[in-house]
Amino acid sequence: MLSRKVVVYFLLVFTIIGVDTVIGGWFGPKCTEGDKRDVLSNCVLNLEKSNPATPAPVGGLCCKVVREIKGTKDGMMKCIVKLLTADEKEQYDETRILNLKSQCSLRPSSASFDEVKITSC
Repeated sequence: MLSRKVVVYFLLVFTIIGVDTVIGGWFGPKCTEGDKRDVLSNCVLNLEKSNPATPAPVGGLCCKVVREIKGTKDGMMKCIVKLLTADEKEQYDETRILNLKSQCSLRPSSASFDEVKITSC
C-alpha cells in the first residue's frame, strides 16, 4: 500500500513539472528572464498599455526577436506572461503579449513563383 502511494506522488510531481512551462517541463517551452527582457524591450511600442494597440510588423525587430525565442510555438508567450512582475503587469498588456504568437508567425506566401507576372513599366 505504501509503495502505491509513493508511485502516485511520484507521478503527480513529474506531471506538474512536465506541464509547467516556466519550470521548463518536457511538454512545454522554457522561457527565461532574458527572453522576457528581449520581448519587452524590443516590443515596447506594441505592448505598453499607454500606447494604442497596434500589431507588431511581421518583418520588424519585435517579431524577429519573438521568432528567435520560439515565441510562435505553443506556450512560449504564456510563459513570458507568467514571468511578469506586478509592476510589469501594470505597464504591459498581457493580451498583447499573447497575441504576438499569431502576429509574428511567418505565413506562407499566397503566390508561387509560377504565378508571379512581370509587367513592363
